[in-house]
Amino acid sequence: MLLRPLTSADAEIYRELRLAALREHPLAYVTDFREEAVLPIEEIQKRLDGSTAVTFGVFDDQQVLSGIGTLLWTTRLRQRFRATIVGMYVPHACRRQGIATELLGACIERARALPEVEEVCLSVTAGNEAARAAYIKFGFQPDYIEPRYFKHAGEYHDIEWLKLPLV
Repeated sequence: MLLRPLTSADAEIYRELRLAALREHPLAYVTDFREEAVLPIEEIQKRLDGSTAVTFGVFDDQQVLSGIGTLLWTTRLRQRFRATIVGMYVPHACRRQGIATELLGACIERARALPEVEEVCLSVTAGNEAARAAYIKFGFQPDYIEPRYFKHAGEYHDIEWLKLPLV
């Protein structure tokens, strides 16, 4: 297993896995498959440029991308204390191998390297107990529930925010 930051050269394989995540688990993400599927590859490459985010990928022994997770941070003065993890996904066939833990660890390590970051937050759709349990096990603490955060197939869904203090 190899874990590394993805670059613009990885845009095609990242896009493929990201679209699989959105297609297979539409309630786990705020982004809709249809809006992501029409993005030009240049937009995906820009997303992987590393200026205010890093996306980590885990590759198996055959160099197949087997998991992704992104850490976002801001340059806004009043919000530099927080970084956010988004877009976590490990395909079903690759689960229970520690990939999500490796991705979370890489995101947290990068957050610790950012001089002003004091906490990392992430959100999970209410009812996604498997993901929530993994985050809690990693040390994230429940913060608050945001009702009606997104609407999919005519139904509203709440998200729960969790945070991990770094200091």
